[in-house]
Amino acid sequence: MTMTTTAETAPVPARRGLANALGRRQLSHYPDTLPRIGYLSIVVLTTIMLYYLYYVEGAVTPLMLPSLHMSFAFFLYVLVVSNAIGAFSAFIGGLSDKIGRANLTIYGTLVVALVQLFAIPHITDRWGFAAAYCVIGFVEGVILVSTPALMRDFSPQLGRGVAMGFWALGPTMGALAASLVATHTLTHLRPWQDQFIISGLVCMGVVIISFLFLRELSPQLRDQLMVSERERALVEARAMGIDVEAAIRHPLRSMMKIDLISSSLAISIFLLFYYASVSVLTIYWVVTFNRTTPDANGINVWGSAFLSGALVIAGLLSDKARVRKPFMLAGAIGAIVM
Repeated sequence: MTMTTTAETAPVPARRGLANALGRRQLSHYPDTLPRIGYLSIVVLTTIMLYYLYYVEGAVTPLMLPSLHMSFAFFLYVLVVSNAIGAFSAFIGGLSDKIGRANLTIYGTLVVALVQLFAIPHITDRWGFAAAYCVIGFVEGVILVSTPALMRDFSPQLGRGVAMGFWALGPTMGALAASLVATHTLTHLRPWQDQFIISGLVCMGVVIISFLFLRELSPQLRDQLMVSERERALVEARAMGIDVEAAIRHPLRSMMKIDLISSSLAISIFLLFYYASVSVLTIYWVVTFNRTTPDANGINVWGSAFLSGALVIAGLLSDKARVRKPFMLAGAIGAIVM
């Protein structure tokens, strides 16, 4: 499937050579289906690895907290601070258009992998872990702006539900990977540090794949595609009787609408349960139900697996039905009931 536009895409001057291949990584033409799927797969794989690294701590909390002399309350504060740092660092991700979305993703993932592999396993106190985890939160906040942009660039508009479903596999499959590895390795790899070493090594492998094969659209090509999409949006808006000029005269005011604000607030509150679950469910099963840490992770595997499958199925059905809100409503009601 190729992206449909309402305007001809003029040829973009090709930038060739080793510098472009390994530095700029820019494509001068919109890729065909097979290469495009390859780029999307690398982005999804990278996102999964980033969340895998971020969620490893949740898989080994019962072992890690006593080892680092860390209270559960202190651990929760570290999570809050790290996530807050990641949220604010996301503004830096806006520089990806200048730095390069692919480069930002690749080298940011490399930094996170190095911290996970060489720093955290050698930390012996809670403050050292807090500092390292906040560094990871900062870098991941930057990267997780560029990866959705890459998903958007390589996804046809009519398939965006499935595309974003696959991108959202990052958090769920990341949690699944952390729990699955812990379930099968904690029984014979006792130190909790081993889980960070394993995730760091796996992430280094993903960095190599991304370094060799990940590409992005050139700025000129992105601008042309955006112009084409903007023209189509204008035609559709005028067909519905919308005064386009009046709508864009005050862009900030146009965003202050109840449907936009309420949906943003709703998903933020909704995600509180998810982020709480990936961080504390392991210690919950251990403390409340007297499960071993490997068994607790085995329980988490089932939840993450079903959540991952639902993401893709919901995206597929949403694209087929050409609507989003009924699926949002059905999912929210189902979650409340459960």
